[in-house]
Amino acid sequence: MKYNFIFSLIATTFVITGCTTTKSIKYPVHGQNTTISVSSEQISAMTESGAGDYFISDSQITVGDASKATSNPAASAFGLIGMGIATAIEKNTNASAISKSSLKQAIKFDDLTNAKINQAQAEHIFDPSLKILAINQASEIKVVPYARISFKETPLVSVNFGLKTEFKNSASNQSSAKRFYSYMSKTRVPLSEWDSSNNALFNQKADQAFNALAKAFILDAQHQLNLSVFSETKQKTCQNNKDGQNLSFLEAPEDICIGVLKDKKGKTFEGLLFVVEQ
Repeated sequence: MKYNFIFSLIATTFVITGCTTTKSIKYPVHGQNTTISVSSEQISAMTESGAGDYFISDSQITVGDASKATSNPAASAFGLIGMGIATAIEKNTNASAISKSSLKQAIKFDDLTNAKINQAQAEHIFDPSLKILAINQASEIKVVPYARISFKETPLVSVNFGLKTEFKNSASNQSSAKRFYSYMSKTRVPLSEWDSSNNALFNQKADQAFNALAKAFILDAQHQLNLSVFSETKQKTCQNNKDGQNLSFLEAPEDICIGVLKDKKGKTFEGLLFVVEQ
């Protein structure tokens, strides 16, 4: 199986943050009046982004893959100094790649995500005690939406939308835990198409992505997704996106495809769920 695209997609949120663990990760237990709040903050530049990613100021968007400086063996050959120089080069290249784009502005997904989570909860009530608070409130589950613009396949550009959640792991003595939901889109077009008509395509894909991501999250937060129970039917129907061939698909409602990666022993990496565009 070819994992090249998937590992490019998750570089910012999987390997770096320790999501490669197969330990059990569970949301707070059912019926405990668990609170949820969407955050306006960015993902962490230190631990949750790719080396050299450029953060668009006052937004929830990062930009990467315009340069291969940090992946060049010559960079690591010179140790920390070499990697530091390569990271700076890559960040500058990523900044230049997006410099003339209309996407280089203060775009956030907090309001959109909050609305989508409220909608998903209204449509899928399994734990009536779950409470969705206003944006940027102290809560048991914090949700951070983000997008990463990738120039890996230049001149084609892709956008990965996602959610990061932070909470106390009820399966591990309430230790701090994170889970990432990554939307796998089939759309790869030139940057000019993402820019055209006041970012119409970008906004359309963001709406579509966060609608599906919110649904996956709200089902998961209510313990409706079992990361050890897979669907033979979805394994066949959810692979019309070629990258979905690398995933094992969970039992889930008919209109959503949620996949996970497994290790060589067949254990699920529980820190990251993929929602595959259909």
